Amino acid sequence: MRLHRKIHGSRRENLLERLRENTDWDERTGIPLTALPGRFRFHPSHQEHFYQLSNGAEVREDIFVQRGSPRATNVDPPAVYFTIELSNTTDTTLHIATYVFAQLRGDMGHDVVSTFDKRRNAIVAWNQSDPSFARLITYSVPVTSWETTMNHGKAIASTSPATDPLGVLHVSHALRPGARASFSCTVTFSLEGEKAALGLVRTLPSAADAFRATQSYYTDVLNRSVVLTPDSQINAGVIWAKANMLRTMLLAPTGWSFVNDPARSNNSVGRDTAWFAFGADYIVPEFAEASLLWYAEHLERKGMVVEYYDVRTGKTADYKLNINDNTPLLILALWHHYNTTGDRTFLKRIYAAARKAANYILSQRNDQGLVWCTADGVSDWGICGWRNVIDGYRLSGTTTEVHSECYAALLTVSHMARELGRHKESATFKSHAEALRSAINEHLLDPTTGLYYLNIESNGTPRGDVTADLIFPVMLGVADATTSAAIIARLSFSEFWTEAGLRTVPRNSTDYGPTHGYGLLGGVWVGVAFWYAFAAARFNSENMATALARGFEHYARDPRKNNTVPGQFSEWLHGETLTNQGMMLSPWFPPRYLWAAIEGAAGLDLSAGTPTINPRLPPQWKWVGIRNVLLAGKRLTWFVVRVPDLQLYTDAQFRCSDTSQVFDEDVSSAMSIEGDDAVAIGLRQDTSIALFVGNTSSRTLTTAMGLTGIRGSFAGRQFNSLRGEWTEISALSAGALQHGIPVELEGQGFCLFELSQDV
Repeated sequence: MRLHRKIHGSRRENLLERLRENTDWDERTGIPLTALPGRFRFHPSHQEHFYQLSNGAEVREDIFVQRGSPRATNVDPPAVYFTIELSNTTDTTLHIATYVFAQLRGDMGHDVVSTFDKRRNAIVAWNQSDPSFARLITYSVPVTSWETTMNHGKAIASTSPATDPLGVLHVSHALRPGARASFSCTVTFSLEGEKAALGLVRTLPSAADAFRATQSYYTDVLNRSVVLTPDSQINAGVIWAKANMLRTMLLAPTGWSFVNDPARSNNSVGRDTAWFAFGADYIVPEFAEASLLWYAEHLERKGMVVEYYDVRTGKTADYKLNINDNTPLLILALWHHYNTTGDRTFLKRIYAAARKAANYILSQRNDQGLVWCTADGVSDWGICGWRNVIDGYRLSGTTTEVHSECYAALLTVSHMARELGRHKESATFKSHAEALRSAINEHLLDPTTGLYYLNIESNGTPRGDVTADLIFPVMLGVADATTSAAIIARLSFSEFWTEAGLRTVPRNSTDYGPTHGYGLLGGVWVGVAFWYAFAAARFNSENMATALARGFEHYARDPRKNNTVPGQFSEWLHGETLTNQGMMLSPWFPPRYLWAAIEGAAGLDLSAGTPTINPRLPPQWKWVGIRNVLLAGKRLTWFVVRVPDLQLYTDAQFRCSDTSQVFDEDVSSAMSIEGDDAVAIGLRQDTSIALFVGNTSSRTLTTAMGLTGIRGSFAGRQFNSLRGEWTEISALSAGALQHGIPVELEGQGFCLFELSQDV
C-alpha cells in the first residue's frame, strides 16, 4: 500500500479506502481553518506532519501501518493508523471541527454500498457485485456526525448504492488555552464481508498500543547488521534500506513473498526475490528462506526457474524463454543464504533443486560451450536478463550478463556439493564452470577494446554496446583482475555518472536517451550503482563510497522536484533531470544497498564459503565497523582502523588479510556516547577491552564516552586519529568510565582505547 498524505491502493489485496488528510473548521462560524506551511518528519516506522492552523492551534499528524513481529503463518490484521493531536497554544478557547474524508470506492466498481455502525464508530463500504471485500474507516472517539455523499452538500442514504461516494467522519473539540486533544482514525478491510470487517475492529489494538508494537519491531530489526562508516549518508542509507525492506514483505496465500511493484502488481519475480535475499539474509533470514524456497520447490519440469508467479494463486510465467537470469540467480541466493545462516538442513533441502537448475543451464549450451537464448521476440519475450521491459528491444543469443551469472551459479553448485561431501559432483560442476568461463573470455571478450560484448546475437553478430551490464563479469568473477580494473575504470567515466548514480548507458552512446526503454537506455536505475559499489570495492574503494552515498542521498535532495520520498528507494530516474519516473519504492534496491554496504564497504567476503574480512577502506576513510551482523547463527561485530596501518578488532575468528585482535563479546550496548554524529563499538575479553568512537561528520567534535558494568581501574593506550599516534594511559577508574570521559574527534576521525583491568 502507498502511504502519503492520502492512503490508497489499486488492488483488492491493498487498502482501498482513499483517506484524505483531515480538514479542520471553526466549529462556531463554519469558516475553514487554513493550514499554514508546516514540516514533515520521516521515520522508518511512521511519518509525522507538524503545522499550525490559522486560528493558532498546533496540529501534529502521524501515520503508520501496524507492524508487529511476524510469525511463520500469521501476521497482524491489516490496519493503517492516522493519529491527530490538536494543541491550543493561544489564550482563548478554540472550537475545532475535524473532518476525515475517505474515497470509499477506491479502484473497485461503481456499485458501492455503505453503512454506518454507531457502536464501532465506523463507515463500512462494499460493492453490490462483490460484497466479500469490505473496507472500513473508524474513529477512536465518538463522532459528532457522519455521512456518505457525492459532494459536501448532498447526503446519500447510508444503504443506497452510489457511483463514487465520499465517506465523511466529523469530531468536535472545544480546547481551552493550553489544552490538548488526541484521537485517531483507523482504516482496515476484510475479504469476508461487512460483518467480518466490523468484527475485525474489536481485535485491533489502540493506536498507542499498535504504535508501540510497530516501533518495537522496527527498532529490533534496524539494530541488526548495523553498518558504521565515516559517511553519514551511507549509514543512513543502510538504516532506511532495512526499513524499506520491512515495508514490502507480505504473507500471501502462497507464503512469504513480496511483489515487484507494490500497490500495482500481484507478481513475485524470481530475480527480484534472489537479490532481495542477499540483503534479507542479514536482517530477516527467515523471510529470505521462505521466499527462496517457493522458487526452489516450483522449478519447471526441466529445471528452469520461472520468471514470476502470482502470489495469490501460484500461477507462473516464463515468457517462453529457454534460459533466463532467474535460474542462476536463484542458485546464488540459495548459497548466500546457507553461507550467512550456516543452516545445513536448508542446504540439504535445496541441493537437489540447485543441481537440477545447474544441469538445465548446462543443457542450453551451444557448440561453442556458450549458454544460448533462442528467443526471437522483443521486450519480455526477447530479453533474457534484468533489462527485460525495454519495448521493441531484443537481447538474446548469448549475453555477458546471463553468462556471468551462469558461471557463478555452476561454481556455486560445486561449493554446495563439496560442502555436502559429494566430491565427484563438486569436481564435475567446477570443471563445467571453468569451461564456461573460458568460453566467455574466448568469445565474449572484445580483443579490440578489452571489454566484454553486450551479447552475441542469434545470427552470430557481436554487439559491443558499452552499458552498465559490464559490471556483471567483474561482480561475479568472470573477468581477471586486469580486465576488471579496466571495466571499473570505464564505468567511472563522467558520461556514465550523475549526482544520483550510474546511467545505464553513457551519454555519448548512440542509444542514449534519458527516458528511453524505461530508463534502461540512459536513465539512472539507482540500484545499478549498488552493483557497481560492490564490484568497485576491490579496485576503486573511493568510487565505491561515492556510489553508495550518492545513490541514497538523492532521495532526500529536493523531493518535490525529484518526485522522491526522503529515505525511500525509488525505481529509475530521468537521465538528465534526475526526477523519479518509476515506482516510489522499488523493493529490490534496498536489499542490494545493504548487501553492498556489508560485503563491499564493511569488507565481509563470502565468495569462498569461509567468511573472510578484507578491509576496503577508501583513502579518505580512517575506520569502518559493523555491529550485530547475523552470520552462521551468531551475531558478530568488527571494526577496522588505521593505527596507522590497518588493524581489525572483532569478536569472531575471521580469516583476514591484515592483522587482527579477537575478543569474546560485543559490549557496545553498555557504551554511551553523546551527540548524533558520534558512534561507538566496544569489545571485551576477560580483563581486556577495546573501545572505539568514530565521528561521522566532517567537523571536529568533542563527545563523552561512557561504559557501564565494569569495576576497578584500567591502564593501556589510546590512539586518536587527530594526533595520529598512540599515547599511554596509566590509570583510568571504572567510575570515570561510567561517568563518561571526554573524547575529541577530528572530522570523520576516530579514537580507540585498548585497556586492561588492573588486578
